[in-house]
Amino acid sequence: MWRIDTDGVVHLVETDMGTTNDMRCDSEGNLYVTRYGKGTIAVLSPAGQLQEEIPLQGKNPTNIAFGGPEGRTAFVTVGDRGCIEAFRTRHPGRSWILLHPDLHDD
Repeated sequence: MWRIDTDGVVHLVETDMGTTNDMRCDSEGNLYVTRYGKGTIAVLSPAGQLQEEIPLQGKNPTNIAFGGPEGRTAFVTVGDRGCIEAFRTRHPGRSWILLHPDLHDD
């Protein structure tokens, strides 16, 4: 996985990301990346540092979205299990905030 800064400088962020299928940002700029085949969600900081890997029960996560009443539940479709897995996050999803600006505390 690569990060391209606004000045055009390219940085290698992670050499062993595996196959990624989808990603979403939270309100703090952290990037949640599905790791197809590994069965985890990689959480990268805005600086591109791996913060944590969230294990899933299935091995093939395909898509991720933030939802729930506070936007702090991540829903992940998992192809090999044919289901949706969910976990809580510290910050609401950025897209959730854009859709619900009146429900977000600044």
